[in-house]
Amino acid sequence: MERLFSSRIAALSPSPTLALNSKAAELVASGKKIFNFAVGEPDFPTPQAVVDIAIDSLRRGRTRYGASGGGKPLRDAIAAKLRRDNNLDFSIDEIVCGIGAKEILFHVFLALLNDGDEVLLPAPYWVSYGDQIRAAGAVPVTVAPPASLTDPNGEAIDFAGLESAITPHTRAIVINSPNNPSGYMLDHAELTTLAAFARKHKIWVIADEIYEYMDFERPHTSLLSLHPDLRSQFILINGLSKGFAMTGWRVGYAAGPKDVMDMVRNLESHSSTCIPGFIEDAATYALNEGRALMAPAIKTLDRRRKLTMMALDGFKFARPDGAFYIFLDVRDISRGRSTLEISAQLLNDGVAVVPGEAFGVPGFLRISYTLGEQELLAGLERIKTFLLQP
Repeated sequence: MERLFSSRIAALSPSPTLALNSKAAELVASGKKIFNFAVGEPDFPTPQAVVDIAIDSLRRGRTRYGASGGGKPLRDAIAAKLRRDNNLDFSIDEIVCGIGAKEILFHVFLALLNDGDEVLLPAPYWVSYGDQIRAAGAVPVTVAPPASLTDPNGEAIDFAGLESAITPHTRAIVINSPNNPSGYMLDHAELTTLAAFARKHKIWVIADEIYEYMDFERPHTSLLSLHPDLRSQFILINGLSKGFAMTGWRVGYAAGPKDVMDMVRNLESHSSTCIPGFIEDAATYALNEGRALMAPAIKTLDRRRKLTMMALDGFKFARPDGAFYIFLDVRDISRGRSTLEISAQLLNDGVAVVPGEAFGVPGFLRISYTLGEQELLAGLERIKTFLLQP
């Protein structure tokens, strides 16, 4: 019998960041010393108070099915968090929770997009956006970054390039600030330019704000808080993975127009069903505690950021305003090698980094500064030695 597969799914590639992290873990398990700069998660444990809430909830029997889209206490906590942190007022029927921000984002794409629709992705962009859009039957349209990407005072998005990329099929734009992989944060002027662009072309703005608590250079600002008139075409994506060191707990959420959130909730009812009750209880506690719960860890990340910038003095990289990444520009020192080749050679040399090709920008390397300071500096020294060798 001829075996036929979905052309959409067959065309997808595995996540390169997860693949590299898995490869690094295999090498470590085999006994090889690896400086792992490829992983996209903090190296901090989940706060003990959050763990204790989950354990107590398990003992109380919170192990049965819950509500698709999240229970009321969790959505109440998210609504309160959005008011407190972001100056955004969403009712709980405009909020949907799911198994990580990744699932929520995928379901939003499935709810919004039809075959042939186009979604603008200003590069550099997170690795999963493009494949999720393709799986939804739509077309990701990469917009190259401006030359000013490595200019500390330059714009992070090529707005002229966005205008050139607009077609009658453009349905949405995805923004990610603080940005993975570059660390840039969009300032008020850039957000205002984006708002005018979305308003002019009547497209959705999907704002991935998962790194909002890692806002080192200035406070994070949500586009909608500056431009509330865009409410009917704005969807916020967030979760607890980064800001609360809860990557493995898989808690994400979206906030947006009720008709879209209803579709996302319906999708979840046919896929993952619900977040486990004991995890909902832990997430509710974390959200109610807020930014202060991880304040010492965030300060540690900022110290590592500054150490990394000092260690890489003389190299070019995107402005690392937030998140926990340095996006290193190696185009002038690549000696004809692609960053795919450079990252493979570095892995053989005991250092795991992610090539810029994964983020739509060849010629760059993503370095995640989530190692302890001694490991961080030793690994960076190895990267520098490798890149500068004749």
